[in-house]
Amino acid sequence: MRKPWNKGKKLTPEHKEAIADSLRGKAPWNKGKVGLMPIPWNKGKKLDKKIKAKISESMKGRKPWNKGKEWDEDTKSRIKAGVNKHYESIQRISRDE
Repeated sequence: MRKPWNKGKKLTPEHKEAIADSLRGKAPWNKGKVGLMPIPWNKGKKLDKKIKAKISESMKGRKPWNKGKEWDEDTKSRIKAGVNKHYESIQRISRDE
C-alpha cells in the first residue's frame, strides 16, 4: 500500500482556516442516511452450549499478550497520575450533587 504524499506534513493555520471556511455551512455527507453498514449475519443469534464449550476449551492455556510485561517508572507514574485524576473528578462530581 502506498503512503499518501502529504502524510506527516503540517498544515499552516491559514490553510486550516481556509479548509474550515470551505466546509462551514455544508451538511455532513452521511446526514440523514440510515443503514450504511451491512447488518452482520450472526447479529442476535445465540451460540449453542456445545460451541461455547469448544471455544472455551480452545482458549484455555493461552497467555495474555501483556502478562509479565514490565513498565518503567516514568510510565507507572503517568498511569498513576491519570488514575488519580479520574478518581478526583468522580469525587468532585459526587460532592457537587
